[in-house]
Amino acid sequence: PGGGQVWVDGNILYIGHMRPPSGTTLVDISDPRNPRKIATIDVPPGWHSHKVRAKDGLMIINHERFGDAGPADFGGGLALYDTTKPAQPKLISKWITGGKGVHRYDFDGRYVYISPTADGYVGNIVMILDLIDPTKPVEVGRWWIPGQWTGGGEEYPWHDYVTPRCHHPLRMG
Repeated sequence: PGGGQVWVDGNILYIGHMRPPSGTTLVDISDPRNPRKIATIDVPPGWHSHKVRAKDGLMIINHERFGDAGPADFGGGLALYDTTKPAQPKLISKWITGGKGVHRYDFDGRYVYISPTADGYVGNIVMILDLIDPTKPVEVGRWWIPGQWTGGGEEYPWHDYVTPRCHHPLRMG
């Protein structure tokens, strides 16, 4: 059902799909002429995992809800998997955000820079998570456009405009 992002780490190709039920597919490309699908992680209706990153046996996928559809208890955010055995990805933790979840992100091997919706904020903001222990992600920073933090008392100045979004955090260096 389409790929929102394709990522390669070693001999494994990771595909983040646009539409459920396919969330993320792992493909063994050790023989490029004969790629083999080795695992698929499904998502429920109303959700997608269209972004994926992997490095050194750790795979990170986003969970984002489409509109108001999808079971709320699935929870938007990030799912972190141990992929040291790529044919058997093992969920090791989930970072839950408020609202629709995580749209895009970047990962440098330790920190993940995400664009989630969050309680008290309008639109997507930027958060930085430390994954030194991927079983226990820790938020170490956040940034937003002044006016997005209405839960903190900021005045929201864009009532007649499209909701502001920190769409895709990118790191330099």
